Amino acid sequence: MDYRSFGRTNLRLSALSYGCMRFDDEESAAAAVRRAIELGINYFDVAPAYCGCTSEPKLGLGLQGADRSKLVITAKSSPGDGGEGIGHNYRPDIGFGINTADQARTQIERSMNILGVDHLDVYHLWAVHHDQIFEEAMKPGGFLEGVRKAQSEGLVDYIGITGHVSAGSFISILERFPFDMITIPFHLRDTSRAKAVQYCAERGIGVIAMNPLAGGALANPAQALQSIVRSIETSSILSLSKDACTNMTEAALRFLVGYPGVTTSIVGFTYASQVEADVAYAEKGGLSSEAMNQLQTRIDELYANVRHFCTACGYCGECPEGVLIPKVLEVYSNLLVPSLARSAEQELLDRLSRDGQGLDPSLCVACGQCESKCPNHLPVSELMSAAKDKWPG
Repeated sequence: MDYRSFGRTNLRLSALSYGCMRFDDEESAAAAVRRAIELGINYFDVAPAYCGCTSEPKLGLGLQGADRSKLVITAKSSPGDGGEGIGHNYRPDIGFGINTADQARTQIERSMNILGVDHLDVYHLWAVHHDQIFEEAMKPGGFLEGVRKAQSEGLVDYIGITGHVSAGSFISILERFPFDMITIPFHLRDTSRAKAVQYCAERGIGVIAMNPLAGGALANPAQALQSIVRSIETSSILSLSKDACTNMTEAALRFLVGYPGVTTSIVGFTYASQVEADVAYAEKGGLSSEAMNQLQTRIDELYANVRHFCTACGYCGECPEGVLIPKVLEVYSNLLVPSLARSAEQELLDRLSRDGQGLDPSLCVACGQCESKCPNHLPVSELMSAAKDKWPG
């Protein structure tokens, strides 16, 4: 495993990190965490609300018996409500609505107790999906004052920020508060925050890429994606065997391993077998700049028809009408891509024939509940209406 210096901190992070947002049961979660540690992953990202509020205790189980000195354990919470608004009710169970310094301190200690650790290497201002959430955190007696006090007392080593705001907003935020690191959506299908990555690299601010597989879209075994991988490998410009990839998952991860300014990528592992596969990919090292450029160009061309992209982050929550929003939007996006449409339609028909519950966009009543929470500002109601016209049957 490759370990990298992390901005101006004293930390060294593994090129691949563990995002604890896709755990299954306790046994498989603990096994996956232990296997990750064995294979050299040392950075773990967790939040109170993940996995139905079970992520922190499941991570804690996996950490039992591990050498704490070799690990970077983080936690996070937010004055926000999980969407673009401010949370006006303190919810320690999900980590939102933390609006006072005392609440921030309580939240930090709560996560430490659940995880079974005596300090946190990093504490993040979480889910900054709108500038007003940062403004709320900055208020006297507010969130960041509480985190800084905890830092001065040795409970927290470093302070980070996570969110989905634009590159410009992130840069403005970093000009006003000395965060040690940022965690941002950054992957082959969306490099729109590249200016923020560059800004951080020039100033010793660590960068963590979330959604490295674009919410699972780049893990799709579709032939069109495989063809792109093969075309990069056999390009006459590229004679280096090190750029050979077995699939798009590997190509997407190694794109980030080699991206200048990105320290590590957070992958949401569920099982130990996934950890083993992705660590093996990352250990091959980053792609050459030539391969990265070609890969980026081909992916941009492939998805040229897709204007709105869902990252399957889950912040939209449960639809009152039972629509599985990320799943429907994933299928709809693929139906818009000519070389993916046929396989996407066949997969959809197979799902519908088995059950299909939650896969009917016509159930959307345009209530707007999900749109108010979406960090990517997707016009979900509009997309559901358009998806109806593309749906088979």
